[in-house]
Formats: sequence, structure tokens, C-alpha cells
Amino acid sequence: MRIVVSFFKLLGIGYILAIALLVWELTMETLHAAAVSYILPFTIGAFVGFISFFLFVYFAPEDE
Repeated sequence: MRIVVSFFKLLGIGYILAIALLVWELTMETLHAAAVSYILPFTIGAFVGFISFFLFVYFAPEDE
């Protein structure tokens, strides 16, 4: 029996892990007060990138 995993499902898992790691990194930076002035622009840029990536994957054609 062969297990087939969709490439887009793997991208979705990567997307979830990336968001979790982003939240972890922002928490660590905030708690340690390191580079506090860069947190807001970084957060905005990261979430715009994640949303763009998610929409690209969500609306991608499923036919290979």
C-alpha cells in the first residue's frame, strides 16, 4: 500500500509551523526586550508574507 501526501498539505503543515515559530520568536524578543523597536515592522511584514503564501497555496490549481 502506497501513501500519497499532497504537496499542498505539506506546505500547509510548513505554514502552521512557520506561524508557531514566528509567535515563539516574537515572544522571546518581547520578553528579553531585545530589538523592541523592530518587532512591529517585522510582525507586519511576516504576517503579510504568511497571508500571501497561504492565499497562493489555497487558490493554487489542484491538477498537476
